[in-house]
Amino acid sequence: MLPGRATRWISDDFPGFVEIEFDDVDGVTHRFEEKAAVVDSGSALRAGSSFPVDVDIACRPHARELRGGTVVDVVDLAPWGIGDAGATYSVARELLSWRSPALYSDLSVRARQAVALVTFARWREAVGLRVAELVTLEDHLWQWMTVDGPEAFRGWYESHQLTGLGPGRPFPDPVRDQVAALGLDEREVQDAVRALVDITYGGLFGGIESRWSLAELQTVGDFTARHGVPLAPAASFLDSLWIDGDWGRPDGDAVARWRAER
Repeated sequence: MLPGRATRWISDDFPGFVEIEFDDVDGVTHRFEEKAAVVDSGSALRAGSSFPVDVDIACRPHARELRGGTVVDVVDLAPWGIGDAGATYSVARELLSWRSPALYSDLSVRARQAVALVTFARWREAVGLRVAELVTLEDHLWQWMTVDGPEAFRGWYESHQLTGLGPGRPFPDPVRDQVAALGLDEREVQDAVRALVDITYGGLFGGIESRWSLAELQTVGDFTARHGVPLAPAASFLDSLWIDGDWGRPDGDAVARWRAER
C-alpha cells in the first residue's frame, strides 16, 4: 500500500467519486479519480468530509533501485485499475506497507520459488513421478534460500545438472524413461522444469524485475493445474515479501515451514 491523500469530493453520483493524489520520489504529485468506496471501506470519505483525508492506495511492485542512498520501488496502480495502462511510478520504499489479502506479487523471489517448489512436489506426488534427478533438483533450489556469501554461491550455482536444461536438451535417461512410462508429455515437463529453475536463475546476473519470476511461477502453475494441482496459496509464504527486499532473506525456520507445506 502507498500512502496518499483524498483531496476533494468530486461527484455524488453513485457510488461517489473522490480525487486522490500521492507524491513520487522526485516530488511530482500524481492525481486520479476513484470511487470513494474503493479508497475507503469505512465512512471517512463522503461529501461533507474535512479534506484532505489520508488514504492508502493499492499498488503492485515491479522493480527496485537505489538512488543516492534512498531505496526506491517502481510500482503500478493496477490493483485499483487507476492511472494509465502500463504506467509505473517510483516511490520511496520506506513509505510502502503491506496489507492482506496476499498476492504472489507481494512475495519475494525466494518466496515465489518456494511456492513453485511446493506446487511442483505436489504435482510429482499426484502423478507418481518419483525420480531422483527431480528430487535433488528441488533440494538444490531449496538450498538457495539460505546460501550466504560468494564462496557458498559458487559452490551452489553449478552443482546440479538440470539447472542448464535448455531448449532441445533432453532429460537424463532415468527422467525420460519415467516420464514416458507415466504417459506424460516430455516437452511440457521440460518447460515446467525450466520455469521452476528460472524463477531463481533467471535473475541472478542482472537487474531483477518482479514480472520475470511471476511469469515463470505462472508457467509452473499453469502446468500443474492441468493435472489438478493449483499453485500453493501465497498466504502460506508471507515470511518474505518483495517490499522487504526483492530477493528476500528468509531464515531457516521460515524455510522449514515452507518445505513442510508439501
